[in-house]
Amino acid sequence: MFREISLYTNGLDEGQRVQLARALDHFHDAQQTLRLVEKGHKDLPLVAGCVDVGAAFQNFEGWSPSVVITGSPLSDNWFTHTESGCGLMTLADWEVAFLAEPQGLPVAAPDANILTSISLVTLMVLGQLGDWDVLHEKSIGCLFDLCIQKPERALKMRAAYVCSSCTAKLAMNGVSSVEIDAINAALDRVRHLVLGRRPQTTLPAVLDDEKFLNDARLPEGMRIPPQLLEACRTRSLSVLVGSGLSLQSDVRVKYEAPLQWSKLPFWSEVPSRMAESLNRYRGKTENPRITDSLDEFLADLDFFRESLGDALYYPRAILDIFTPHIVNAGLANRLLFRLPLRSLLTTNYDFVLQCAAPPGTPVYTWQEARPAREFLVGGVGRRSVVKIHGCASRSNTVVLTRVEYERLAQQQEYLSLVRSVFEHHTVLFVGFGLNDPRDLDHVLRQARLAGAAEGEKFALLPEQRCSEVRDKFPQIQVIPYSEHDQISKILATLVAAS
Repeated sequence: MFREISLYTNGLDEGQRVQLARALDHFHDAQQTLRLVEKGHKDLPLVAGCVDVGAAFQNFEGWSPSVVITGSPLSDNWFTHTESGCGLMTLADWEVAFLAEPQGLPVAAPDANILTSISLVTLMVLGQLGDWDVLHEKSIGCLFDLCIQKPERALKMRAAYVCSSCTAKLAMNGVSSVEIDAINAALDRVRHLVLGRRPQTTLPAVLDDEKFLNDARLPEGMRIPPQLLEACRTRSLSVLVGSGLSLQSDVRVKYEAPLQWSKLPFWSEVPSRMAESLNRYRGKTENPRITDSLDEFLADLDFFRESLGDALYYPRAILDIFTPHIVNAGLANRLLFRLPLRSLLTTNYDFVLQCAAPPGTPVYTWQEARPAREFLVGGVGRRSVVKIHGCASRSNTVVLTRVEYERLAQQQEYLSLVRSVFEHHTVLFVGFGLNDPRDLDHVLRQARLAGAAEGEKFALLPEQRCSEVRDKFPQIQVIPYSEHDQISKILATLVAAS
């Protein structure tokens, strides 16, 4: 069921009409909740070739909810305005958002710019909000940044998210979580378009896993701890997913030319892929060194990040490496969403879990730790995906290098979210080696201080890793497996228990 918003146009030339049609296609393809319905042409008052904003809104009374899109500049040099459920946006002069781009305009820049304005105005109209009710004067990458300096609009398009304070204001003004999720889906398109990447518009085919669930049996001698089975029955289980689940043999991905990769990278392969990106985008040849410690490894990633350019080619490299087209999300990933989880957290940057999730599943990163935590408390009957180390489509959220880990360690809302899960939920680690001495290890140690109040911890681990993890984290009960396909059989057993 769509929620309809009336759309009127004014003074669009042929090129602008084509651009608007593409942007509307992106908006409607990305989500199935909001529909902008074209109602024809509207005259607007002009002064010196610009739309007279004040006079225009005097004529909008009774149109709510509606959006008017004009091809002329606005009289005060803004891109959008909203008031009392009516929105006004211009398609003119969008190039100024990219004046700081040393490599020129991305091919899909006009589409990204229009889709950004449509997303902004739609949310404001739904919430009956005026311009200054939500806008940030300082640019932080939120959709509601004012962008007094116009080139900062490109930053907003690259980040393209709705911050926690704006999400709260929207909710207070009657904008539903489903509608906010729909706009976030459109913003996913914005991030891909502005970085020159084609969004994945077709999801993997829906597969019937019922036969596997009915026939799956644990290998002989394998035993699932009764406390873990009970957590499934009582719906008190949270799962933390690592990169191992994106590397299962039945997960299939496809990289676009000229990329020659056939699967997502192992952790150890990331520097070499960064080196390839450095050569591709900047013509520099740098071979990753053999490192002896995690600190050296992360320092090398810092080097590639700086060499690529934080705001220039690093985001493109992240997209190249971690956002292939997902052909098959894999059985184990799909089975996770058959469990009645309290929460699903992941350190993965890729989109495998999102493609395995039911449509409309909310997705948060550590930057939205506060609304993510609120959702865990209030989202009864629904589960979200919390990407605690960021998402590849938002490079400003990715935690991959030493500098990024250090920044994350200062984020108290994020630490509070993970600590709350670790201290109070029954947690199952899947696809993890549990050998990261950074933030997760720190939170595990902190959770252990909770003593009897700590939630129980379990981990599915290859047999050869079990002894080391038992010594390092005695509070974690390990469930050993000998073959990776046994993970799906274990998850099927948990689904049956629930």
